[in-house]
Amino acid sequence: MKKPPAIPTFSELYERAVSDRSWMGAFLSGHLAVEFMLRKLIGQYDAKLTTFADELRHKQLIDLNGQIGTISPAQQGVLNAINQMRNKLAHQITFNPSIGEMTALWGQAAEAFTDLTDGISQGLEEMSNQGNLDSVDAWVISELFVQICYDLHAEYTDRGGHEESF
Repeated sequence: MKKPPAIPTFSELYERAVSDRSWMGAFLSGHLAVEFMLRKLIGQYDAKLTTFADELRHKQLIDLNGQIGTISPAQQGVLNAINQMRNKLAHQITFNPSIGEMTALWGQAAEAFTDLTDGISQGLEEMSNQGNLDSVDAWVISELFVQICYDLHAEYTDRGGHEESF
């Protein structure tokens, strides 16, 4: 992994820590929602795996869901790409994905997930009109995860899960 650029001063560190990057909160919340659904799908597949799933890291949850067939290989690829970006956000304080990186992720998701309410296509359009990620509204980021969760929830209900209750 390439070493992230250094933060040369405490003032810059402070600014980085307190700056309002609303897209980041939406990304991290979305990542957690996907993780929740991945755990639910594993527990639904085999209730005996529930405790085991609770101990798994996100990447392992993705891999196990791929192995048991609750997500497709294309979906697995998107979820792994999202997790890699989340890891960079969590462990590299100076990491700031570009519009190009986010657009590529959204494009990959458009191929793998159902865009039930056009959130992915709207996000792609919105990002194409922005110069940097800090100009993108948080709803754009949230919509990607909403669309993913719709598909994961559909899998859950198709396998006998209740429409509303978990």
